[in-house]
Amino acid sequence: MNRRGFISLLAGIVLFSTIEVASKLMQTGGGVAGQYPFWLAFFRFFITGIVLLFPALHQLHARGKTLARPDLIALSGLGLLGVTLMSSLYHLAITYLPANIAALVFSCNPVFVVLFAPLVLPEKITARKLAAVAVCLAGIGVLAWDRADGISPTGLLLMLVAIMVFALYTVFFKKMTPAYGALPITAFVGLVGGTCILPVSLGFEGWPLAAYGIMDWAGITYLSLVGTALAYFLFIYGIGHVEASVGSMAFFLKPFLAALFAWMVLGEALSAPELAGGAIILSGMLVALIPLKNGKPVPMD
Repeated sequence: MNRRGFISLLAGIVLFSTIEVASKLMQTGGGVAGQYPFWLAFFRFFITGIVLLFPALHQLHARGKTLARPDLIALSGLGLLGVTLMSSLYHLAITYLPANIAALVFSCNPVFVVLFAPLVLPEKITARKLAAVAVCLAGIGVLAWDRADGISPTGLLLMLVAIMVFALYTVFFKKMTPAYGALPITAFVGLVGGTCILPVSLGFEGWPLAAYGIMDWAGITYLSLVGTALAYFLFIYGIGHVEASVGSMAFFLKPFLAALFAWMVLGEALSAPELAGGAIILSGMLVALIPLKNGKPVPMD
């Protein structure tokens, strides 16, 4: 195994696992930025797009790729889907949910990737894939049933729609990666998609920036530069330098790490129904992502 690739992949997953906690901390930690999820989504992805733009342009130049008008239209559409729509729903959902629950529900997005992939990629929908979706939805249903810790059905619904949108975005991302490269796509969709969140922010949340303090800007800086830009860079590098099985299964670490960080930073503990719902969701992910042959798991690479 490529050690540098594995370390980069692991570091990216660790940083991704802090996003829900950092976002929730900005909502409950005395600042005001977390109360404006659309502005948070705008800053997060617009800054990420700017930071990644130079290395992205360098990579495009190295590939001898020039972006024509059809390319710009396609990438802009991807940005509207995967950043403008998805991140707006995602950050809005976090305002309704504990950080650990938000991370746990979002972690089942690979199951929907498996389900949506046949729409764009040369893959088939199977009974096992449909069963995996049903299992994950059952797990989310268990979380919705547990109201003791203030789990909001509205938040769960918003997050469910967010992960379905993100899954569809991931499928198109995979289809477009051979033509452009993962880093240029990430930079461009972040820049365009983030920019398109700006009018949504102004329309729904006004202009709250005058009330932002140093902790708010510190949180935005962390989410943008560390939790997103650096995390994406490390993850993209790592996923390209490890075996397929490692890359596919590494995402399973995110809900556990996010729950650990939520417990350490926010004092959030998982109740018995939450643990049960989480176990059901992870079971659905395993059903979807581990290939079988004659009823037995087989290597993915």
